[in-house]
Formats: sequence, structure tokens, C-alpha cells
Amino acid sequence: MRSKRTRARGWRAWVPLAALCLGVACGTEHGTPESPDAGGPGGGSAASNPERPSAGETASGGWGHGLGGPEDDTATGVAVGRDGDVVTVVSGTPRQDEDRAPVPGERLVVSLARYAADGTRRWLREFPRERLAELRVAASPGADGSMFLSGNAFLYPADFGLGATNDGFVVRFDAEGKARWQRRVGQKAWSVAADGTGGVVVAAEEWEGEEVQDPVLTRLDADGSVRWTRRFPGTGEETALRAVTLTPSGRTVWAGQLSDTLEVDGRTFGAKGRRGFVVLAFDDAGKLVWGKELPGAKGRVTSVSSGPDGAVSVVGDFTGLLVWDGASLGSSGPFLLRVGAEGEELGLRQPACGEVMALGPSVAVDDEGGATVVCGDVLSRYTPDGTWRDDRTVPPVGCASGTCSLAATGIAAEPQGGVVVAGWQRDGTGDTWNQDGFVRRVVPQ
Repeated sequence: MRSKRTRARGWRAWVPLAALCLGVACGTEHGTPESPDAGGPGGGSAASNPERPSAGETASGGWGHGLGGPEDDTATGVAVGRDGDVVTVVSGTPRQDEDRAPVPGERLVVSLARYAADGTRRWLREFPRERLAELRVAASPGADGSMFLSGNAFLYPADFGLGATNDGFVVRFDAEGKARWQRRVGQKAWSVAADGTGGVVVAAEEWEGEEVQDPVLTRLDADGSVRWTRRFPGTGEETALRAVTLTPSGRTVWAGQLSDTLEVDGRTFGAKGRRGFVVLAFDDAGKLVWGKELPGAKGRVTSVSSGPDGAVSVVGDFTGLLVWDGASLGSSGPFLLRVGAEGEELGLRQPACGEVMALGPSVAVDDEGGATVVCGDVLSRYTPDGTWRDDRTVPPVGCASGTCSLAATGIAAEPQGGVVVAGWQRDGTGDTWNQDGFVRRVVPQ
């Protein structure tokens, strides 16, 4: 049983720490793993490449959309589904900081949007919101074109067209944007991944008061029935298993920070009083296939993505000792580690980050097995064998003031090449800046 945890205010989106209550963060409450104490990458081996690209090395091409209104808006998730369609979720919050006055037309709103592969908008749905956090999307590549929204509704219920939903939830929408079913999956839901048959898996936590906060993994079929669910009691209070993906063979891969011990199907991961990372693979029936532990590091796993051969790329940030496949990255910074389809250690790298890197990187693996990591406004690309290819910045677009910044909150690979990135762009300085969400397809040259 965990010791009592004090819940902190925060938001798992990549925004400056000083601005957490200027965007979607205001009013959210949940336990968030601590970010590494050091802001930049450590020294490390030849596997690291932490340098920020020069201003001329940009990612361009493709299409893009600004999202939002006069309030502060952030696109908090992005996914690619059937025929290369892009889905995203945007959270809007009226300005609540002391430096900027409210403006007419501000709203508390959640927007879901779907775009064709060429950037044409198929539809946009808007829903009122009170206290919602950790909004994420997933999209099925299968024939039905379904998409999923997960998140946390606390203190006030949310309604996406099927009546009230509370706590950690997942909602299934059809290809036209109509909600078909919703399920409670825990006290908190953290991430979601969809398969080709319209099913979904959700990484969550179940709470009992403030003393028990157990990791939960739930697999749902296309009709909303539970295929299997696993709850893991007894982990330490800093445990945060919050990143999940599905492999082409149907395995579920779950990753995050582990504190103390975790018991899974007769195997014990971790040790009392120790922290580290853990990556676990489950079969289609929810049984453990393999598990890998990286002891000694403090930090977070912020994203995981599967390649065509079932290998996965895991990203996050850390302080302490991080050793994998015979490589070490020194004492702190972002990381990318690759795990084979059967748990093999395939490589460790250190991607570059932009100036806004407070809450870590996100990763997408393309159809050839190459990984692209986005951290802040920097894309780092790697070949299928893990060799570093290049770094590129994602520049602001439509910067009216001439002074703009942006940060990505998610990334997804497009089947025709390139990636789709979502996040926020801030335009202006002082007490007059405005923040909009964005979704953009970029093709690094």
C-alpha cells in the first residue's frame, strides 16, 4: 500500500513551468511525477546528440491549422487513423494569470477535430468543459475509422453526447464524430492506443482515498466490452506507468517509472526503496510476455510507440544512472531507448530538445521502423537501426507580433511519410500574448 500522497497541480503538456497556469493547466489537480532537476542533457556516451539545431535547419512542407479562440488553447493529443486521417483534441481555458486581462469571447471548451490526409477538415465537435485533464486521442487504422478520447473528469462530470462521465474515462467516436460509447477506466486515465479492429487499450490508475493509487491497464473491444483488465497493487507512491502502445501483433506495451516493487504474473520488478523505469509487454489475453527493468534512474516515461516489427521506442527524461544496451547517457536529460519485439536491448540515444522542454519528449515510429522524437520545437530523426539522422526545428507559423514560441505536445507518423505534430504556439510578449493550439504535418528535408 502506498503512503499518503499530496496531490500536486500540473498538466502533462510541454509548456514552460512558469506558464503552467496560463494554458490548459489551470484548475487541474493530479499527482504528477517530478521532472528531472537539471534542465539540460548530461554528458554521456557517443549515443547522445543533445545539440539544438541551428535556426536554418527547419522542418517544413505539409500543411497546418491554428486551433482555438481568444482564450489560451493547447492541442493536447494527436493521432493518425484510417487513410491517413488526423485527429486531435484541443483544450481552451480563459486567461487566468495575473498579468493579462480577460478578453471577450473566452470559453472553457474542448474541441475534437478530424482532418483528411491532405489537411482538409472533415469535422469539428465542441464540448463545454469544467475540470478536465490529460486529454488524449487515438485513432483506429481499420475500416470503421473510429477514434477515442481519454482523460480525467474530476469535481464536475463531462458530457460528450452520451450523458455524464466521471473520473478517468474513454469515449469511442465513429468516423463522423458521433460518440458511440464511454467507459470509466479508473480514477485517472493517462494514455490511450487503438487497434485496427476498433478496440482500444487505456493506461490508468485506480484510487482508494489518498493512500492507494494502483496502476491499471484495460483492454476494450470495439463494442466497449472489457476484454481484460489488470490492476497492480502495492507499488510505491512515485510509480507512474502512464505510456501505452499496441504492436501490430496485438501486444500491449506499457512503460513508466517504477518505485519499490511490481508483481506481474509471478515476476517481481524493482526493489524496496529503489526507483527506475520498467517496460512490460502483454499478450492479447493480458498475460505478461516479457518485462525489462532499468534501475537507478529518476524521471518519467512520456511516450512509447511501436514499429512494424513489434519493436518499441520509449522516450522520457531522467536524472541519475540510465544504462541500456551497454550505453549510458550520463546524469540527466531526455532519452530514447529501443526495445525489440521480444524484449531485446536495441539501443539508447539522447535526442535534442528546444528551449521549452519542461515535461519531456514524444515519439512516433513510421512504417519502416524509423523513429522521430519531438521535444519542445525540435524534431530528432533516427533510422530503423537507431542511427541518428538529423535534428530540425518546427518554426512558428503566422506570427503576427514577430515574437513567437511553440512547443509540441504529441506526434504521430503519417503512412505517406512525414509526421503530424500538435501543441501550442504563443504569439507576443509582456501582458498581451495569445496562445493557440496547432496541428501540423511536417516533412523534414
